[in-house]
Formats: sequence, C-alpha cells, structure tokens
Amino acid sequence: MFDVVILAGGGKERELIEYTGLANKAFIPIHGKPMLAYVLEALKKTGEVGRIVVVGPINELAPLIEPYGIIAVPEAHNVPENLRNGVDVLQPRAHFLIVAADLPFLKAEAVSSFLKQCKPYDWDFYYPIVSKEDNEQRFPGVKRTYVKLRDGTFTGGNLFLLNPASLNNTLSRLEQVFSLRKSPIKLAGLLGSRFILRFILRRLTLSELEARFSVLFALSGKAVITRFPEIGTDVDKPSDLELAKRELL
Repeated sequence: MFDVVILAGGGKERELIEYTGLANKAFIPIHGKPMLAYVLEALKKTGEVGRIVVVGPINELAPLIEPYGIIAVPEAHNVPENLRNGVDVLQPRAHFLIVAADLPFLKAEAVSSFLKQCKPYDWDFYYPIVSKEDNEQRFPGVKRTYVKLRDGTFTGGNLFLLNPASLNNTLSRLEQVFSLRKSPIKLAGLLGSRFILRFILRRLTLSELEARFSVLFALSGKAVITRFPEIGTDVDKPSDLELAKRELL
C-alpha cells in the first residue's frame, strides 16, 4: 500500500482566483463538490493506496476528514514546507505518492497503471509524462506545455512517487523544478548549458534527462510514459475549469 501526500495549499493563479472568487482552487466547487473531492475519490478507489494526508487550510479541509478518512495538516508558506509537514505526519517507510489537489480528471485506473509501471520501485523518484498525441486525443484543444525530445513530445504529470529516504537531499531542488515545470527552457537551463543547446536542437533524450536529474538531485530519477492524460491535466485557468464542468457531468 502506498501512502499519499496531497498538496492543497493556496495557489497563485490570479486569473482563476478572480474568475471564481476563491483563493484556493482545491475547493472550487464542480457540480456541488470541491475539486479536491474528485482527487480523493479517485485515490480511494485505487486498491494500492493507504493513508492520505492532505496539506491545506484546516477549516476548509474539516468537512472532508470524516467522509474521506483523510489526515488534515495545516499548510505552510511554500511547497517544500507543505511537503515536509505532510511527510512529518505521515512518516512513510516506503515509496509514497505526492499528488496535486487540482486534478479533477484523475481516475483510479490511471493511478494504478502508474504504480504498476514504476515496479519494482528501485528508483528514488518517478515522474509521469504524457505524449502530445495521447493528450490531444483525450483533451483536444486544451493548451499544455510540451517538451520536445528526440524520443517524442511530452507534457508532465502532477503525481509523483518518491522514496522518503531521499527527501532531505532533494526538497529544495524539488521546489525549484516544480516552479519551472511549465517553462521548459528555464528547466533546461537548470540542467546546464549543454542541455540548453541540446534542448534547442531537440536532441535531448529521456535517458539523458534521467541521468542528469539523478546527478543534480543526488537521487535516481525515472520518467514514466503513461497513456492516461488525466494525470497531467490540471486546472490552472478558467478554461480548464469550464472543461472540468463539461467533462465531469
């Protein structure tokens, strides 16, 4: 069983905040349920999931504690602190999932498939990616940030599998990568000048990125190509929210 930390702290999507009037998108209602509830329901239906910690505003989380059996943890000032607080409460002994709270399209089969692909769990960090073809077939017309590699064109997911033993060495770097995940060129810059050139020339491969990440973060990292675009389709802007309202009828 895999324990879970869901990050439901307040975001900075100003356009979405103005559109909904809510400062935290995890609690934006979609057909009478907060967005976070869709994520929780998908995880609860996944047979491989154990305890679930949700880091966010306690008052908003309170109504979800009993129905979904979650452990509510107060949010801090940033993503690394929120993750640290969640892990401190959870104390996972093996690989655990980190999940964003703005994935209303997430399905149990997507989570199960990702966990199965990660076997035998001998890497420290697993990151799901989705091909442009699969994403556009499932969500035509939806704008996503793509990275063009020699292996193909991919977008990143918002669900990760991490070995807790590697957390201390990688927490600060994880925040940096998380903040740059939608800016491919800046992310390539973090990886070094050689990678910038190879990125521009579209010569980077997945294996090269994995090797560089492993050195940069002092852990072993693995990209996992998933056929479930729901893992990467989050709600960052009003058009995403309207899509969720249509899709989740």
